[in-house]
Amino acid sequence: MAGVVRGRGFHGSGGCLILSGLPGAGKSSVGREVAGRLERSALVSGDAVADMIVRGRVSVVRLPEPETRRQLLLRARNICSLAGNFADAGFTAVVDHVVPDREVLDLMIGLLRPRPVWYVVLAPPVEVCRARNAARPERERVDYDVAPLDRSMRQRLAGAGWWLDTAGMTVAETAELVLERAGELGVVSEG
Repeated sequence: MAGVVRGRGFHGSGGCLILSGLPGAGKSSVGREVAGRLERSALVSGDAVADMIVRGRVSVVRLPEPETRRQLLLRARNICSLAGNFADAGFTAVVDHVVPDREVLDLMIGLLRPRPVWYVVLAPPVEVCRARNAARPERERVDYDVAPLDRSMRQRLAGAGWWLDTAGMTVAETAELVLERAGELGVVSEG
């Protein structure tokens, strides 16, 4: 891993970087790498927050059913509570979460304000995400076709944040680029 950086691209500590994208886009790996390169950081995993529901959890893939939508918004609120607490303590909160639409993104930005918020979508082609998903251990794989989610995200979130095609990049290369450019290209709230 490269050396620790001091908030390069993020204008210091206390902000929140949301890394989104399809399953298999690299959110978890890149998020951990980015967080590991910052002097003070915390990684908030959307999957870990979802796993806190022991009984009664439903798949949020079948949107817009009322219960799936309710749980998706609950997850977003809990993620933002954690991220905001870390940011308020002087850590850069790196959030790894599939943000499927503008309503969820706007909710997250609103909950994270007045802190700075950067939004980066790791956006390799669907085929790359499918191949990466297939290469994962079975317990980590998603069991649905990501193509409809890709189409929906591109339509519903067009123009939001920075969309980065990471198809030909390693995790380290992606993290380096995020650190260098997200502070400029991913700004969705200046705090």
